[in-house]
Amino acid sequence: MQSFALIVKEKRRQITFKITFMKAVVFFVFVVVIGVAFDIATKWMVFSKINEIDNIALIPGLINILQSKNTGVVFGMFPDKNNVFIIFSIIAIVLIIGIYVKSDKSPFVSNLALSLVLAGAIGNLWDRIWYGYVRDFIDFHIGSKYHWPTFNVADSLICIGIFFMVFSTFSASKLKSS
Repeated sequence: MQSFALIVKEKRRQITFKITFMKAVVFFVFVVVIGVAFDIATKWMVFSKINEIDNIALIPGLINILQSKNTGVVFGMFPDKNNVFIIFSIIAIVLIIGIYVKSDKSPFVSNLALSLVLAGAIGNLWDRIWYGYVRDFIDFHIGSKYHWPTFNVADSLICIGIFFMVFSTFSASKLKSS
């Protein structure tokens, strides 16, 4: 027979696990909602308040704010295939949610990474569905010599999320090898 102390200890462990699990899920959903809202709000501000031909130097010689309509994917590749990209985006979103559902929700960095990538994917999917293109507005360049393709908050969320995924993967593998 199990002692009363062991039963209480097991119940505490189960309750602690459930609370930790719920905190992780709430955090995940919170980051996704805030990320999507921030992406949509920034796009709305730029596309409703700045003229299409304006180019605002946020940091002269480094960052401009301007309107750019991207009908392609990364760096504008494969333009005018919006319906295909909508399908790919939906598949990616379903895969990300599936990975999250099956994942161990205790690693904070992994949860953050997946939530950022999901928020970015949803933000760009929103644009593709409602506008037929992705609204980009951040123009990063170094003087006039080096110029990065225009991007948006959703793109940034995806890149930061992927960085965290890579970071957490290498950190975890380094800990296992030690």
